[in-house]
Amino acid sequence: MKRISFNRSIFILWILLLEVHAAQAQVIDNKGNRNQTYPLVTETNPTVVEMINQVDTMNLYNTIAWMQQYIRDASSPEALLTQNYLLDRFDELGLETYIHNHTSHIGGTDTLEAGNVIAIQPGTEFPDEYIIIASHYDHPDGPGADDNASGTSGVLECARILSQYSFKRTILYIPFNGEEYWMVGSYPFAQKCAREDMNILGVLDFDMIGFWPGSEYGEVTMYSGYSYISERLFDYYQNVANLYIPEMPTFRFTAMDSYGGDHMCFNIHEYPALYIGDIEYHTQNIHYHHPSDTIGAGVNCFALAEGFVKAVIAATAELADGWLAPQDFSAIVKNGNVFLCWNDAPETESYRVFKDDELLAETMENSFVDEDFVDGEWHRYYVKGINANGTESPASNLDSVLTREPLQLPVCYDFEDGTAEGLILNNDNWNFANWQQHNGLKATTYTRDNILQIAEFQWFSIPNNVRNVTMGFKIAKNTNEIWSPYNLNVFVEVTTDRKTWHKLAKVTPAQQKQWVEFTISLDDYIGCEYVQPRIRYEASGRGATTTFGSIMHFDDLYISYEPTTVNEHPAQENFRLSVSPNPSNGIVSITTGLKHTYRLMVFNLTGIKLFSKESFSDGTLDLSSFPQGTYFIAVENGTDRITKRVVLK
Repeated sequence: MKRISFNRSIFILWILLLEVHAAQAQVIDNKGNRNQTYPLVTETNPTVVEMINQVDTMNLYNTIAWMQQYIRDASSPEALLTQNYLLDRFDELGLETYIHNHTSHIGGTDTLEAGNVIAIQPGTEFPDEYIIIASHYDHPDGPGADDNASGTSGVLECARILSQYSFKRTILYIPFNGEEYWMVGSYPFAQKCAREDMNILGVLDFDMIGFWPGSEYGEVTMYSGYSYISERLFDYYQNVANLYIPEMPTFRFTAMDSYGGDHMCFNIHEYPALYIGDIEYHTQNIHYHHPSDTIGAGVNCFALAEGFVKAVIAATAELADGWLAPQDFSAIVKNGNVFLCWNDAPETESYRVFKDDELLAETMENSFVDEDFVDGEWHRYYVKGINANGTESPASNLDSVLTREPLQLPVCYDFEDGTAEGLILNNDNWNFANWQQHNGLKATTYTRDNILQIAEFQWFSIPNNVRNVTMGFKIAKNTNEIWSPYNLNVFVEVTTDRKTWHKLAKVTPAQQKQWVEFTISLDDYIGCEYVQPRIRYEASGRGATTTFGSIMHFDDLYISYEPTTVNEHPAQENFRLSVSPNPSNGIVSITTGLKHTYRLMVFNLTGIKLFSKESFSDGTLDLSSFPQGTYFIAVENGTDRITKRVVLK
């Protein structure tokens, strides 16, 4: 496990209150499987029981004994020696192997020579679907028996047993190098996986599996840690582990929940990954990163190590052959109706579509159109597969729709009235607050647990005859970010199908408690019929509550564009828009200079259309029935649109 060290420098900086940054659309390698779902395992499989009964603690002992001979610093000859030892072990099992080398640098100028050892057990039916069993083999300042010869011995024992069997999906066995230097080995590998769009169902990362603090802590139990995107994987793993190893129950960490392990690099790239190890009792382990981390001290409980290995074997075997729910379910508006679609699920004969937890339809296709959608009401959808025996699969991921009506651009949220109507917020941790002279939207949590806060626009279309489509906002933070950029980031993302969210920019401000303004181009989506941007603030945590809140503040959130079409009306037509008085008590005078009627619309701050008249002429407009607040009046002359803001007092 990665050591925690602090080098604090104090800088006195005079900075402007507001800095402006333009974040151009860019590729951020975060493909991942955020919506991955898992099999429902309700009874033990005799073949899997046969597998876990083969776990031999003498194999674990012998591997740890060999590795603890050396201080395996990542850039040392001993690390290279260990790499080759692992290669030989995997080769003896008949697995295809290779070294993933990378160009990370350790200690200033030392180049990392030893690499990540990759051993491949190809799947027979779905070879492009992957399950990874991982560890790290480096250790900088001692024998490292528990950290992490123990975890690496677990990977080898899993490979020894599982390689005797065939599975539908591919299993990768990966001892990483460089975890102790901020995961410099696993990060480029996870990045490579994301760039190549690898379909990784889950990563099970052994990191310290052999220490138990003593009988005063009761019967031996197993723990695992996970970030928010790995919650489904943990639920699956915990269920399988408790089913097959009930005498050694599995729990979630209560501390050090997802810090300092190679699994974090997969989480960053949105792959589900678990930390599996004894770090729950980190503070009781006086041998951690000390010369005494040897067999008998740092590794003092081979029964615990055996339990971890059995749990990972069972979870891997069940997943490698399991029947999965339909994946990548999405609900979007298409041609005025709600269009549901999902990926074809192997071994599935038909699909049952559910709306608001009630059966809506059964179909042989991987799509369905809901023509009975009610606008203005949230409707939640998911789908289940049905196999040849009539058995129903677990549910796919959920998706929801509020309205078939698109958001009308431009749109602006200044949050001055304490509302965000039409902006979709994913939980109740959002609220409104005045902070640093701004009334804004605040995403906060008073826990050091995992954080996921999403502010999502309603969908809209971007016509072809526009340019400079821009999304912008101001952001400020007050956060605890010991492990940033690993565990705390703010991303701007956009989707055109609700299956894939394209990462346009990472926009977390560098300074604490300072407002920064960002502008991001959406020009790549000009001409798209369905567009949805969102801001995602996500952090992994420790699992312990705290009075210190991790906070992100947002203000002046908008999307705007410029028209490019030339006005086709006669040159003498001087198209403008004047709204007076402004502010107004409700009766306003509209002047455009147009000699003909035109379309007039009124929108609230969230872009929801409140009023529309197709044939309006210059004159007065009565808005007195509207509540006090800020609105937009838009006028179209058949070619162009002009919009003005008006305040009703």
